[in-house]
Amino acid sequence: MFLKGKLRHRIVLSSLIALSVIPATFCGTGASAHSDVFSNYSLNRAKQIAQQDQKLLLVEFTASWCPPCKEMEASTWTDEAVRSWIKENALAIQIDVDEDEKTSAALKVEAMPTLVLYTPASGSREFGRQVGLISASELLRWLEGAKSGKSAEDLEKELAGSNTSAIWERMSKARELDSAGKSAEAFEEYVWLWGNLKDEDPNLGPIRSSMLPVEMKKLAAVNSSAKGRLLEMRDAAEKADNRHDWIILNGMLDDNARTLAWFDKAKSDSRQLSVFRKHTALLEPVLFSASRWSDAATYLYPEPLARINEYYKRAQDMKKPRPHTEMARDFDPFPGMVLLLYGAYIGAGREVEAQKIADECLRLDDTAGMREALGGMAKGMRQARDLQKKGAK
Repeated sequence: MFLKGKLRHRIVLSSLIALSVIPATFCGTGASAHSDVFSNYSLNRAKQIAQQDQKLLLVEFTASWCPPCKEMEASTWTDEAVRSWIKENALAIQIDVDEDEKTSAALKVEAMPTLVLYTPASGSREFGRQVGLISASELLRWLEGAKSGKSAEDLEKELAGSNTSAIWERMSKARELDSAGKSAEAFEEYVWLWGNLKDEDPNLGPIRSSMLPVEMKKLAAVNSSAKGRLLEMRDAAEKADNRHDWIILNGMLDDNARTLAWFDKAKSDSRQLSVFRKHTALLEPVLFSASRWSDAATYLYPEPLARINEYYKRAQDMKKPRPHTEMARDFDPFPGMVLLLYGAYIGAGREVEAQKIADECLRLDDTAGMREALGGMAKGMRQARDLQKKGAK
């Protein structure tokens, strides 16, 4: 269910960008009051009962320290329409992420509240999920839609709002055409999306740089006209000096060699350093796939300790409570942010600087997770570096 997962995930991430204040009434530290809308069953037992009774199963992942969860306790779960609907049509249970870490980890729950829904048709397979505070009316619309037989993608599109309905319609149409073997028509739908999605959109922009390139590359591999369109799009991006799109389009065309050739020419011009920095996320996989770790260290991360501190500030901001979402207490994006930077210096053989980077990471975040991440990256990169040396002999 890529569409529902991606959209909701991005909505959550976008909510982490703006600083907000949690109402004081929801900032208590005591355990949440357990609404009687929830039954006291384990997840496995609840699945069995829901299937037996042919009802929806709604699972809320919560925590006693989660302000948005407390707000839902005080609003959504006390709403009489919600309570009546669940009593008639569904089984609902609550799982505290601190008390049942195994289930929370198995379902990859990282933010609270998270609502996971199962339907009689989906069985033990998740039908869909919502992350963040959801109002009574929104919840009922979601549940009613699931009961009526609508797909998870259709429901997600409806909840996303009318402003993005055209986007989701095009995505659904592209998938249908692709499934029907109409690759040229499907490709045209993706081209429309490529032209109409904005990279700066926190909710939909990531789809443009992640999902669309995968789908378009797949179609271009089996359709010569699609490949021709990609070549035209790449030429247009280069002419417009749109380096962002040009790099992505090179990847779609399996022509990262062109990106590397530009990079090698540009790196002799100090004015291009800002361009490299702007497009670090796009250049990282290109350089690493070519084992160009020295170039990555030198040109993407010329001031590694300063960059590490930038990552740390960003990670700390991501962990802050928001009005509609609370991240898990053990959620720590920082180790994942620093690994490629650290790995580049290891791969480049710049061990002294790499040690300084590791020391700075541990100064900021001396956790088992960080130590494990750094150790694994160092081991893997040293092995890759040794293999590269052997291959060069």
